[in-house]
Amino acid sequence: MRTIQRALLASTAVIAVVAGTGAAHAQASGSDPSVQLEEIIVTSTKRAERLQDVPVSVTALTQDVIERNNVRELGDLVKLSPGLSIDYGSQPGNFSIKMRGIGTFSNGIAVESDVAVVIDDVPIGFQAAAFKDLIDVERVEVLRGPQSTLFGKSAIAGVLNIVTAAPSDTFGGKAMALVTDDGEKRLGFTVTGPINDDIRVRLTVAKSDYDGNLKNLTTGKNVNGSSGLTATAKIEWTPTENLKFSVAPRFNHNVSSCCASAITELTPGLNYQGEPGFPATTTLRGITFDKNNHFVRSDDRIGGGNSEVFGGTVRLDYDFGEGSILKGHTFSSITSRDRWKMRDFQDIDGTDQPFLLGFPVASPSGINSGAVINGYFHAKSTTQEFRLTSPGTGRLRYVAGLWYAKNDLDRYLNRGPVLQLARYLAESTNENYSAYANATFDLTDKLSLTGGARFNRQKIDYQFHKTIFANTTLTSPTSVQEFSGANDDDAVTGKVGVQYKWTPDIMTYATYSTGYKGQAYDLVSTFDSKIAANMPVPPETAKNYELGFKSSLLDRRVYFNAALFRADYKGFQTSVTSFLPDGTFLTFLNSIGQLRTQGLELDGVARITSHFRLNGAFAYTDATVIDFPNGPCYSGQPLDLASPYPVGGVAAPGVCYTQLQPIVAGKPQTVSGRQQNLHGKRLNNVPKYKFSLGGQYDIDLPDNVPFKAFIGANVRWQDDINFSLSQDPRTVQKAYSITDLTVGITDREGKYKLTAFANNLFDKRYAQGLGNGTSGYSNPAIPTAQGKTWFPGRDAFRYFGARLDVNF
Repeated sequence: MRTIQRALLASTAVIAVVAGTGAAHAQASGSDPSVQLEEIIVTSTKRAERLQDVPVSVTALTQDVIERNNVRELGDLVKLSPGLSIDYGSQPGNFSIKMRGIGTFSNGIAVESDVAVVIDDVPIGFQAAAFKDLIDVERVEVLRGPQSTLFGKSAIAGVLNIVTAAPSDTFGGKAMALVTDDGEKRLGFTVTGPINDDIRVRLTVAKSDYDGNLKNLTTGKNVNGSSGLTATAKIEWTPTENLKFSVAPRFNHNVSSCCASAITELTPGLNYQGEPGFPATTTLRGITFDKNNHFVRSDDRIGGGNSEVFGGTVRLDYDFGEGSILKGHTFSSITSRDRWKMRDFQDIDGTDQPFLLGFPVASPSGINSGAVINGYFHAKSTTQEFRLTSPGTGRLRYVAGLWYAKNDLDRYLNRGPVLQLARYLAESTNENYSAYANATFDLTDKLSLTGGARFNRQKIDYQFHKTIFANTTLTSPTSVQEFSGANDDDAVTGKVGVQYKWTPDIMTYATYSTGYKGQAYDLVSTFDSKIAANMPVPPETAKNYELGFKSSLLDRRVYFNAALFRADYKGFQTSVTSFLPDGTFLTFLNSIGQLRTQGLELDGVARITSHFRLNGAFAYTDATVIDFPNGPCYSGQPLDLASPYPVGGVAAPGVCYTQLQPIVAGKPQTVSGRQQNLHGKRLNNVPKYKFSLGGQYDIDLPDNVPFKAFIGANVRWQDDINFSLSQDPRTVQKAYSITDLTVGITDREGKYKLTAFANNLFDKRYAQGLGNGTSGYSNPAIPTAQGKTWFPGRDAFRYFGARLDVNF
């Protein structure tokens, strides 16, 4: 609590300085509109409202902020919203978005996300499909905390609500080109306007290429990059003044070379798989191991995915007019259909050597290759929403609707060819039927009550086809195991709150909300009859308490918002890694007993003068494990043989022990192996403190100069994080800060803008993932061997670039 108090005092001091500066200017300029902030309209409550009137902790990233920070995909949003983070897996299908430290990380297809990604009122059915280029975006709303009442069960931790630009009533367009000195190139083009009095069209096409910031010495190519081609369209038809139809087709093709990690530490004298014929000096030749290493050695296809999205949305909006009992209401029908497919591949041995040629354990031997994973993901999503929205005026304002969604998912994985063999086809379908309502009632001009509820019915099923190998040979007898199951579940979530307007520009609110995410299946290579007998994994639930303050100060020169929150999550679903006593590495789904996240969030924007604008955000997030007695130990964690696991009891936190733990329905889905009690431990990849501060100053030049200049900067800082839930001391990323700088010119009519930028100006290294292990290298003579790897962020190395924007 003292930490929160100190943060509040610090934020108050900052805003007081900003307000004082603005007040001094206000006295000189009166109500000059040029120094006022624009009103931000959001749809975070499924109706258009002023950001400052919405009783939700939400950050709205407007189009100018998105363009100024060169946002290309979801990973770039982490820079601008401190409460947001992303866990990166071994390939794009395993990425996971976190809000306030909460986000499901799973290698299986039958586990929903905790953070919903919604684009133009349509949620992404399988979160991995959201990791593509974002184009023609008008606004991104980052909604923190459980949003299940309005956005469904995949929004138990929050929502990324993305709104793209609508067709224009006048002809126009824009073009953009970006290039950097480290191999990134982007091109984008948009044209919009009316076809006739009733029809308007918008078409956007964008192409991006980025080689990556690690280099494969074997091929000479960079990796951890991506290339994408995206095309979207919107066609709006208004046959009458009360009726509007719209059709929005979309397409994306993305090829990713993700996700390689470079070795930064490795004990000398090790051999790959312990074989003297494969010394590290050969398999990793030319690589110097240090914290800056950005070289790897691998076969040509080091890893990544090749994905495509085809889809579209059809929408109808009807405004009830005079003579109707629903005068002023709007009825909306939103129908979507999307198909996403991705082929993934990964060189899992991390070398460029055909080591199976001489690996004695391999049978049959003489195979001219290394070890690989390949396979595919398919996801087909269909949604239908019927929504009724009341007028924005009146004492009672509400939105109510019916919702249907169906997701058909499948995943094929093939790992081999002769070692660590695994081959399976997993198929799963989930259907959801929901009815929801949310309302605000003004008791007085200042006091309002809010409330809402959602009833959801989920039906899920799965089929799992697994090839069983008698041992690690291709010639061994094999068999196929078949598993299947089906379940359904009903849940009710809700939200209640009160808000009070002290003045038209200052509002406080208090809310209590619940969240729910449905049952899940652990459809990965470890799936067997024991796990199948105890499926599904129980649902995940949440209870969230929030106090908020929103203000528009100094004649709309300053926006300052704050939120205090505390949320408890029970049955949290996430995949964790564990090691068996023989060293075997496993990933399996857990239903963690209880997590808690609490903290403080601040957002502020200030127009200091008509030429100078500042924006900032701060998050204090205390995300911890409350109940997880069967958590994983980390690699190399000493076993406490003197303190055996007490029968019927719980081991002390942090004690690693070995215990035969049976799988029990409703309990963590663990295995026989090394375990520890993680009570009181912090969640992985969640900084306790994080902030960003940015601004832009517009420079007026003499009137005879046909353009004006600008300069901008953005600084973000975050506290220490541990990338491992097991609390591995060797996977800690120390606190760091990143500074970006921009300078540019624009013509006085705003048609042309040329920007030069330097990202990570001071060349500060940081990782988006750290690994503790020797990457398959060992030597019986060196039992204490150690190794470490890092997965660098996009801007973990300084780079420079230029961007040209043209409007017509």
